[in-house]
Amino acid sequence: MRKQERQRFISKIIRENEVFKQEDLVALLIEKNIPVTQATVSRDIKEMKLIKVLNENGILKYELPQNDNSASGRLNKLLKKSFIDLKRMDKMVSIITKPGSGFALGGLIETVYPEFLFTVMANDDKILIFMETEEAASDMEDKIYGILK
Repeated sequence: MRKQERQRFISKIIRENEVFKQEDLVALLIEKNIPVTQATVSRDIKEMKLIKVLNENGILKYELPQNDNSASGRLNKLLKKSFIDLKRMDKMVSIITKPGSGFALGGLIETVYPEFLFTVMANDDKILIFMETEEAASDMEDKIYGILK
């Protein structure tokens, strides 16, 4: 499994579970048939800039960093520079970009807008965003058009 895919799984696990230790994260990944080592997870935690915050019981748990303004800024610039077209159907949003922008833009969308996101698929010039609800897909469409204004 590629690092980017593994880190997407880690993000999803952190959003859906209270993860207190690296060992917990390793166990959850292995439970999902994602082979990892403690060292790999440790590097991923550093690269993803995961933080530890107190939960309601006063115990430290891992969380994703708050929306990174630099990632948001890069998303805005790249979207304005590379956008060609957008279409929405049900729980999906499709974005067509100039060649060479799809992968980067897909990763930035996933970083900046993780809420209600099911998954993002990208290639060189297209991004397909799967949302959890139709309402979330409509909100994503509005956010994209809001950036383009």
